[in-house]
Amino acid sequence: MEISITIPVYNVDKYLARCLDSILNQTFKLDYEIICVNDGSTDNSQKILEEYAKKYDKIKIINQENLGLSEARNTALDHVTGKYTMFVDADDFIATNALEGLYNYAEKYNADVVVFDFLSGIPGNKNLYRQNFPMITKKYGDNAFNIKSAEPFVYRFIPVASWCKFYKTEFVRNIKFCKKLIYEDVPHWAEVFSKAEKIHYLPIPYYFYIRKRTDSIMQLKNKKLFDVLTVFSIAKKNLENASCFDKYRNIHYAHLASNLKMRLREINPEFKKEFIEKIKDYEFDVDYEKFFKDDFFQFEKDDMKIIKFIRENDYKNIEKFLIQNKVWK
Repeated sequence: MEISITIPVYNVDKYLARCLDSILNQTFKLDYEIICVNDGSTDNSQKILEEYAKKYDKIKIINQENLGLSEARNTALDHVTGKYTMFVDADDFIATNALEGLYNYAEKYNADVVVFDFLSGIPGNKNLYRQNFPMITKKYGDNAFNIKSAEPFVYRFIPVASWCKFYKTEFVRNIKFCKKLIYEDVPHWAEVFSKAEKIHYLPIPYYFYIRKRTDSIMQLKNKKLFDVLTVFSIAKKNLENASCFDKYRNIHYAHLASNLKMRLREINPEFKKEFIEKIKDYEFDVDYEKFFKDDFFQFEKDDMKIIKFIRENDYKNIEKFLIQNKVWK
């Protein structure tokens, strides 16, 4: 088996057929398998999977109780048999030449990980946004990089999402996703980046992130948003284990500050004060003077200024400050 495509499935009956069709209609001629982990769906997802499995022996269905996205991906990793592994979310889809292009590129360069572009947008919108990284192409071309050889901007620009990467299975099989946490891609990418010997970037958009869901995990506004602090702590530990945290320190905290600002925008009012206290208590070993002199985008510096203000002021002043800066209404 050459490639294993893993799909976590939970109540995605509106999108599942589109996803499966995109994987089944590939130009790739060698053997590949599609491992679908039905994570306790209560809609028609299971029925759709069974209908497809009757027609296509490539599809393998694994049923489990609802344990969450991380556990569904971990279950899939336990069953992959392909030389390479690719993660696809059930409400997304891939280009028809994705497997062929990624497989040939990974084989040519013996890559542990191939990062690739994706297109994002909402259904019906013809103007899709392409996420690409010309600075990485300019610096490395087809050459490999890793945590020790890469310049810090590489870690900044590559998205944490697991689905915009193509992995050698023997490398990724034992890099599991954190259980019972959202934003699980943050520590997973940090561990992948920390352990891979050969990461390559292929500037071709093979993935389509086209969705408009109101029931997505990213719509959560409750205390699960606090997980953002936990996953960044785990990511920091992964960088420390590779003896590279000092090199990526400011990049790591820039990511965290921007994520915290987004979560502050989303959190329900009843949890605002508690979230502020979590941020104040969090261990930020940041040299602000050096950070603000570093080569960051202005929005990243502005986000860090917000976090700095939160950590140095009381709640009444913080609330006023966040309203003035249009983080809160």
